[in-house]
Amino acid sequence: MTSTSTSVILPTFTTSSAFTSPPHRLSRMDKHLDKGLEGNVLWEELDLTANTPSLMSQIIPKSSLDISTIEKITYTTGAPIFVDQKWKFEKNTSWGVRKAKKLKQVQDDTEMEVLKTYDEASSSTSVAPNTSFESRGSPQCYPTSPARKRRPRVHTRDSKWSLLFNTIYTSMRISYLSCSERSPIFPFEPEYLEHLHREWSPEFCPAPISDTTNDQRPGLVLLDSDVQPQSWAHVLTCVNIQQSDLGTSHDTILFKGIITKGYLMMREQPWRRFVVLFSLAANRLRAHYMDCSGLIITRPILITTNPTRLIDMLNTMSLGNSKVYGMDPTMHMCNESCKNMQCEVGDQAIGWIEDKQRRKLLIISILWRSQGLFSRGTICYRVRDKDGVEYALKDCWVDEAKKDHEEKVLEIVRGIPNVVTLIAAWNVEYEGESDSTLRIRNCHGKFSPCFCCKYHRRMLLTPCGEPLSTFSSKRELISAFRDFVVAHKAMIGRNVLHGDLSPNNLIIHEGRGFFIDFDHAQIIVQGSTSGTVPYMSIRLLYAITTIARDKGLGNMMVEQTASDDLESLFYIFIEFVTSFDGPKGSRTDPKKADWWGEVMEGMGAAAAPYKSGLVLVPRRDNELMNRTTTYFGGVRDLVQAWCYRLLDADADQTRDGVTHEEIEEILNAWLDHDAIDEPRPLEEVPPAHH
Repeated sequence: MTSTSTSVILPTFTTSSAFTSPPHRLSRMDKHLDKGLEGNVLWEELDLTANTPSLMSQIIPKSSLDISTIEKITYTTGAPIFVDQKWKFEKNTSWGVRKAKKLKQVQDDTEMEVLKTYDEASSSTSVAPNTSFESRGSPQCYPTSPARKRRPRVHTRDSKWSLLFNTIYTSMRISYLSCSERSPIFPFEPEYLEHLHREWSPEFCPAPISDTTNDQRPGLVLLDSDVQPQSWAHVLTCVNIQQSDLGTSHDTILFKGIITKGYLMMREQPWRRFVVLFSLAANRLRAHYMDCSGLIITRPILITTNPTRLIDMLNTMSLGNSKVYGMDPTMHMCNESCKNMQCEVGDQAIGWIEDKQRRKLLIISILWRSQGLFSRGTICYRVRDKDGVEYALKDCWVDEAKKDHEEKVLEIVRGIPNVVTLIAAWNVEYEGESDSTLRIRNCHGKFSPCFCCKYHRRMLLTPCGEPLSTFSSKRELISAFRDFVVAHKAMIGRNVLHGDLSPNNLIIHEGRGFFIDFDHAQIIVQGSTSGTVPYMSIRLLYAITTIARDKGLGNMMVEQTASDDLESLFYIFIEFVTSFDGPKGSRTDPKKADWWGEVMEGMGAAAAPYKSGLVLVPRRDNELMNRTTTYFGGVRDLVQAWCYRLLDADADQTRDGVTHEEIEEILNAWLDHDAIDEPRPLEEVPPAHH
């Protein structure tokens, strides 16, 4: 068969690993973040004129609060929190704890009655805030909330700021709940008042949040008080506080720390439209806004001369609707706080999400999520409709130029066996408009150098399969690879080249292999070379390295062919047979788990010669065969046969590469002869004769 090719000028490729990665070294994560920041940061201080509106005004609406109101707020000791343009910190917190508990000794059953008792019992705005880890979240402070475990109390700068923030929160919350309608003091969209329990916690200041890739102390974090925080998935926002100023340098520890924390929040909460964090450096407040199109750092606000803006920030974040810190109103992910409210998903799901007709689908599980900084933010869910039918729902942020691309490709390949079927595709709406990363940036009229507008898209697909790593037997896995080859040949027949083969883009459903994820697929006329580094063909890797080294080489053309995709399938197969030592994703040797995807991804320009040394070698070389696990020992000859096909195709310059028929032939040979002891999938078992 003659392979069809695509001609392009500049290649693009992704670098996501195929499997859950082992712990990364900190330096590698730093490099990953530094690369993501290139051209994607807008500093308002540097990049905008003085009269250009700040993003802070959009994130944190200005209130009618005046300084006289702030000066009336006191700690439980009676000491004011703000005097003569200075924020005051409470020195003796133990007395405040005793007073808080005494004031909280009421017998009312509902929180509103408690707040009314507060209001009636106090003639000033002095309040009883949470002042220790033991009392915060206790039944005395939140009668409707269960107590949660706390870390040992520490007295630090952060704990003093925490006490200040929670004192303000408690005072403003009493005023907020007493408002019968929207007030100019609270100009943000309200949250459900009966469920509103948030707190500023310093418990992770002395010790980092546990994470396998990075140990970060988040500073003061805003939490739902009903939730026991265990990861970055529970952090609503955080405030980094230090005495020296942030400045405008990417190299400061504070700047890099905030970026890392924002990335960890985006990674663990990929359903958020954005994350916003804050820094308080030398009394200068800045917002750090991050979404799939980049980072914006707002102009600093000096909180000693503009104290109302600090309280505006605290009020908006702690009292406002969850949309203010990036939650998507068209879906809901459950946590412990759902136990105290009427959550409609029950015990059978982890959340809900709206379909194209705004009907709610139950989220049963998360199938996959992307890991990159300022990427497509892709997350795939297993969802179930009201009739109990399950689908895969893909949620992602797509470049404006390719907004409908995957939908068009899926229509072209509709009906091909072993390719997922598109049920529906739509733009996610926010406040009546198609949601995009341009919305929040319109106030500037200026963007970071590499800004690309991304639209929020969803697709409903069937079938909803399992990751390829969940294969139940060697026969099922190799049968799936045969399905991929056959389906790939049919897609080429319709002028579609997948172009981005990796284990993340292949699934198993009822014993059969299916192609998914066509966002990088090419309709063969003219397109862009794509792929994931560990699985790209040797030829494409060499071409990309040459172009990168020589900065484009003018109009040098790179052709991506069907043969390149078939070579990518081989590398996926190699990763499986050299790292898994049993079905259902069994891995007992962690060293083998990162041999292919992790090691190859970190090689950069050395990836091409490394692959050449493994594949394009004399026939007597058995290195690839010897790397197979004991479980896959019976497929060593299949590995070698596939490798020989690639070697022969490379040696014959008159050919366009390896063909579908060649690979299908060797896979069928193993299934027909060498898999005699392997159980057949259920649908292949012949009926018993009576």
